[in-house]
Amino acid sequence: MSGGQTKLAEHPVLIFIGVVATIIGALAAGKDLFASDDPPSRAADAAPSVSRPASPPGDDGEAPAPTPSPSRTRTAEPDPGPAPETDEPQDPLPGPVGPAPTTPAAPTAKAQPPGHSGPLVVRIDMGPSGKVGPSTYRARSAPGADTYVQDAGGRLDRGCYVQWTLKRGSEVVQLHRSERCRPPSITLFNFDSGSLQQVGTYTLTADVTTDWSQTGSATATFEVVAP
Repeated sequence: MSGGQTKLAEHPVLIFIGVVATIIGALAAGKDLFASDDPPSRAADAAPSVSRPASPPGDDGEAPAPTPSPSRTRTAEPDPGPAPETDEPQDPLPGPVGPAPTTPAAPTAKAQPPGHSGPLVVRIDMGPSGKVGPSTYRARSAPGADTYVQDAGGRLDRGCYVQWTLKRGSEVVQLHRSERCRPPSITLFNFDSGSLQQVGTYTLTADVTTDWSQTGSATATFEVVAP
């Protein structure tokens, strides 16, 4: 055994310190090794960019114009043409809206009858009692007579008055006045018991006036014969 080895054996503390120092050095070397290895991404970023070579100048010494990139051409869609006709009924267009119906106002006063105007139409209707032929009556009969009076508004009743005149030839036989022109349930003109006693030609005239200043007249001519 040499003298150096003898000193190490004699000093165990120094041996321990040396082992620890060797371990520490190995750990430090491994740490530096791991730190020097970069991730793949960082290595790519760190790689120097490669520049494209410049285009060769043209004949006139100027750089050629950049070639335009081809653009996409839009293909025109075919025209579908007019829509095919169908037999389905089309909705009708709304017609013009007329004015809203108005509610008639309530009458504030009693309705008045329509006004009377126009000429009077007057007719005498002789009764059938004692009639023995067309416009012929038996002596001492009492046929009676009524009037039919009408204007532009219709047949008249109230407000219409009749003056009756019965004649045999030119002689006045009987006079009578009626306060209306339309008979109710009785005859307007009644012959007296002695009016038609004598045979001859008679005339019965009805002169009519109204509250509306209308006038009119009619005459019935008939024969009285012996019974």
